[in-house]
Amino acid sequence: MSLTQSKLRRTVQLGGTALGAMILTVATSNAAQANPMQAECSTTGAYGYVYSDFYGADTRIDFDMTVYDSLADGHHVRARLITKDVNGVRKNWPWHANIKGYNTSLDLTSYAINQSGIFDWGVQVARFEGDTLLNSCTNWI
Repeated sequence: MSLTQSKLRRTVQLGGTALGAMILTVATSNAAQANPMQAECSTTGAYGYVYSDFYGADTRIDFDMTVYDSLADGHHVRARLITKDVNGVRKNWPWHANIKGYNTSLDLTSYAINQSGIFDWGVQVARFEGDTLLNSCTNWI
């Protein structure tokens, strides 16, 4: 085998190795999409988030939620999971209230099941006076 043929064979082998590594990288890049995500928002007196590793269409979402009271105003704060189904219909899940007062948070772990599927999810955070919503924010993933 001549020196030129040897160099050519080595170049082809190295090129094949590089191509294989590139294909492996592209093939495994989808796994990064399954990383946990966090929907969060802040409004006057309240901050909250929903944290989940949910990705894609399914009927169940497992999540962690925190709602924080950031204003010494005598009002309480609430947060809730929000989802959209296969038809884009929004579902407001139950509120979780932090009634402990200023500079405190409520932390919980829960799940939601919607037989129509869950395709989008997010959080709604609000400040309340009794059952009257004073202000809120919403953030979708």
